[in-house]
Amino acid sequence: MQLFEVEVSSIEPFRNLVKALAAVLEDGCFNIDGEKIELLSMDPSHVAMVDFELPREFFDSYVCDGETQLTVNIGEFLKFLDRVERDERVKIRLDEDRARLVVQCIRPGHTRRFEIAILEPLYEEVPQPKIFFKSSARILTQSLRRSIRDAGLVSEHVKIEITEDMLKMSAVGDIGSAFSEWERGADELLELKAEEESGANFTLSYLNDIVNAVQASSEVTTLELSTDMPLKMDFDLPQGRLVYYLAPMIST
Repeated sequence: MQLFEVEVSSIEPFRNLVKALAAVLEDGCFNIDGEKIELLSMDPSHVAMVDFELPREFFDSYVCDGETQLTVNIGEFLKFLDRVERDERVKIRLDEDRARLVVQCIRPGHTRRFEIAILEPLYEEVPQPKIFFKSSARILTQSLRRSIRDAGLVSEHVKIEITEDMLKMSAVGDIGSAFSEWERGADELLELKAEEESGANFTLSYLNDIVNAVQASSEVTTLELSTDMPLKMDFDLPQGRLVYYLAPMIST
């Protein structure tokens, strides 16, 4: 029987990361060992992919005596985490015999406990993307979020472009248009690299869901792009890794 148990004194950072996963995933198959928790999974429509890792140092206590897989419905797991109060310490452990993930909310003299069913493992193997990106931009997440929300006023998709001197986002719809441009050296644009000009169109609903969910966890986002190729969004975390790949819209 595998032993897996973690503990956090404050639920908010962990809960925010689970919210970020729930933005695109229904079920998540986590690979767990003595050093880390990791996940590589695609959304049901195979439009978005998540590459996620949390090291043991993220937790106040981390015990895992081997390697195991843990598959849960992320939305249901998040519902339990949303019930945790700020002054409660949280212990999460795997009850392998009963196929349950147990969430304990602990304060002096009082404990609440939730249990969520463990699902059958997902046997679909998701390969790491092998894409050579021609351009990249490092930007404040709140600035990116603001521009995505602007684009959503007029359209359901947005074009992202990176040139030698500028990061651009544009959306055009029947009722109007919205444009955001960050010149090299702008306060909110921390870094800009362009081996060649790159651009592609992306579905706004995915971008909006992802960035809205992640903005509580990450202040800086690195965008990597090649023309008409998937967009890579690497969100800075104090510990761990949170990367999304988003497929471009296919021109008709």
